[in-house]
Amino acid sequence: MQEFNERHMNMGYSDRRGVYNSLRIAIIGVDGSGKSSCFKGVLKKLSKKRFGGIGDEVFISEKGKLLKPKIKYLKIKTFLGKRAKNIKNRTLYKILKFTELILRVKLHDEIEKQYKPEIILTDGVPLINTLGWGNFYYPDISSETICRDVIKYLTKIKIPLSWKGFYLKHSPEILFVNMLGIKFQKPDIVFFLKVAPDVAVNRVVKRGKKRQVHETKIFLSKLQEVYQLVCKILGEDTKIYTIDTDEKTIKQLIDIVVEKIR
Repeated sequence: MQEFNERHMNMGYSDRRGVYNSLRIAIIGVDGSGKSSCFKGVLKKLSKKRFGGIGDEVFISEKGKLLKPKIKYLKIKTFLGKRAKNIKNRTLYKILKFTELILRVKLHDEIEKQYKPEIILTDGVPLINTLGWGNFYYPDISSETICRDVIKYLTKIKIPLSWKGFYLKHSPEILFVNMLGIKFQKPDIVFFLKVAPDVAVNRVVKRGKKRQVHETKIFLSKLQEVYQLVCKILGEDTKIYTIDTDEKTIKQLIDIVVEKIR
């Protein structure tokens, strides 16, 4: 936690290996929580800082302006993100979504390496999204113990040989990423926007857009439970702010997040 406090005060920093690390801040929440609108609003408020923003669109700040970075993976990531929103088949949706999350991990690395922003703010975060969605596709292996192990396998260590058969059978995507040596970023600060499932679905309906395959009360409720579990585990060395959004406007959410970051 001392290292976290130093990072928060100094924003971007170089670790003992001389590798630059931005302060990593994630805004998470299920559909209808206000997550994406809050993310966009916070980006505008922080435009005078040197930061990167990764969501449906990707930005860096330069002289108070939001610009698109010149970086590989960006066009592919944007294409997959848009395609996934129109997919009804669960298996195809899973493939596109997981691929897009991996590309977000690579984008994060490239932005940190090329632009060295003080802060990287993300709309969702691949580590938490993967664990949440894993519960959707593999509910029979969802537990706190497995969740803790998967966090380690996605962020730090190799899956032991004795467990590779288990993951090959039950969650091959985790094994695939681990074998490729892709390291998911662990956020330093998480803003978890909670919402009652009824409120979430009503907000989704009011958008007037075609609902995605997962935007149901049952799924959003279960997904939020998994997010809560992941935040409990990450909270041991990550700062977690949980905000109830049921009675709050987007402006209020933006102001709360900006105040905490500053």
